[in-house]
Amino acid sequence: MIGIMASYIFDKGCKGNTDFINAAIEAVVNDGEVDFEDKIINELEGKAKCIYDKLKTSSTGFKNAIKKFDRDFPVSHISFKINNKLRSGNYGVTNPPNGFNITVEFSNTQLATISDLVGAVAFAHEIIHAEIFRKMLSAAKIGNLDPENMTQQQQVDYVNSLRDNFPGIYDYHIERYKPTWNHNQMASHYRGTIAEIIEEFDHSIKPRQIYEDIAWVGLRILEYGVSNCN
Repeated sequence: MIGIMASYIFDKGCKGNTDFINAAIEAVVNDGEVDFEDKIINELEGKAKCIYDKLKTSSTGFKNAIKKFDRDFPVSHISFKINNKLRSGNYGVTNPPNGFNITVEFSNTQLATISDLVGAVAFAHEIIHAEIFRKMLSAAKIGNLDPENMTQQQQVDYVNSLRDNFPGIYDYHIERYKPTWNHNQMASHYRGTIAEIIEEFDHSIKPRQIYEDIAWVGLRILEYGVSNCN
């Protein structure tokens, strides 16, 4: 891994994403994995890693979502980490971007209480959160989305860019803002995406309507399927 890292740094030189390089070094020190091709830092373990690996090998939708954070999109990369201190019923959380990095955390403690299929819903849910943040970063053109870190002109340019390039995000985040705006947008526009991801993950052994239903509803109580990721 160190040899791959040295080759990556040598190849990229000063043009490399230094935030990614620093995060990659930290990940390697902590026994994490780094996909330099897709700029993915993976420090998952246990059931979370099992579900992630199954998604990457079984779901085209999930793989395509991950590829959007590749080397051809320089504004963002993504990190996966374990945080077993997430509150009860919260299987994962996607943190706001910082330094051109989006960190997604999962709790093995919480994932242990649900089936692999519902765990896959949690992963699909969080990767969509990350994708929304990625688009917002591309509109902001700085490493985070905190208005306090933007000049007035940067704020104006950011809002205008959202309106021109990502009208759906602009509509929910600016025009019809509510604290739950991103979930409202996801419920309206991404439910089918999540259903497709988990249907592939589950090898389509259930009727399509089941995947549509569990894509959003009752994550804390549904227990479809069994767990092979223990």
